[in-house]
Amino acid sequence: MRRSRPVGAGVRLRWFVRRLGFGRSELRRPVDRVQRAVGMALVAVFLALAVPLAAWAADRAYRAGLRAEAAAKAGRYPVVATITQRPADTAATSGDHSPPTVWARWRAPDGTARAGEIPAWPSAGKDGTRRIWVDAKGNVVPRPPRRGQVITQSVLTACWVVVGLGTLLTVVYLVTRRECDRRRAASWDRAWERLDRRCAG
Repeated sequence: MRRSRPVGAGVRLRWFVRRLGFGRSELRRPVDRVQRAVGMALVAVFLALAVPLAAWAADRAYRAGLRAEAAAKAGRYPVVATITQRPADTAATSGDHSPPTVWARWRAPDGTARAGEIPAWPSAGKDGTRRIWVDAKGNVVPRPPRRGQVITQSVLTACWVVVGLGTLLTVVYLVTRRECDRRRAASWDRAWERLDRRCAG
């Protein structure tokens, strides 16, 4: 019994290229050449537009992120909080699984002393310090977006634009291919009808 040889990547790639209509063949008809021309045109469009559109989208997202970052920082001030007491573990006594907190003191932007609970962190200990964000009255507020988050969002936006463009052009090609398949089937039907008439005559 002969063992079948595994199909190489090159063979699969050639089959895929022929399946898309890009392969060369002496038996290709006008509809096949139309499908191939449309496919090549769409590939050229993708190569011509992908990078400029991605760069444009990334720039727009980055600028929007910078504006959002500036707006988020407006009215928020970084201050240093000093831990004064670590609260008891309430989860063990009451079953409360909320994030752990520590007691700390800090000063509001106007110099007023404030104190309260802030979220704990792994290395937090008594008399430790940490930078937190507060509003003009000294109340703790969420941290504004970081610059790294803005950059990451810009890169993701660029990637989604490229994926969207590729998806759109792929849909156009699939619709074209479906129409070409319909015309090919009709052409084969006409050819078989002519052959049947010729054989019958």
